[in-house]
Amino acid sequence: MRIQHPGFTLPGITHEKASGGDKQASGFVDALEGAIASTNSLIKESEQAASALSSGSSPNIHETMIAMQKADIALRLLVSMTNKVIEGYNQLIRLG
Repeated sequence: MRIQHPGFTLPGITHEKASGGDKQASGFVDALEGAIASTNSLIKESEQAASALSSGSSPNIHETMIAMQKADIALRLLVSMTNKVIEGYNQLIRLG
């Protein structure tokens, strides 16, 4: 099954093409670090929104639910990316 590009990107991920192996490797690492950092910030924002809602300082449940869904989607995407990287690594190990 082929998965098509959904047309959106996580904040912090850039799609730059580098010329050379070292630049591509560092670009991948930078993209992965950016994805982890943006996912972490979304999770922290959702925790703050949930805390504000439960304490009564923010009565807006809609924004809280949106923040929680953004964090959930970003985390699922990050886990999926991690699983694909591990799967690719395992396939490379089997070739060699």
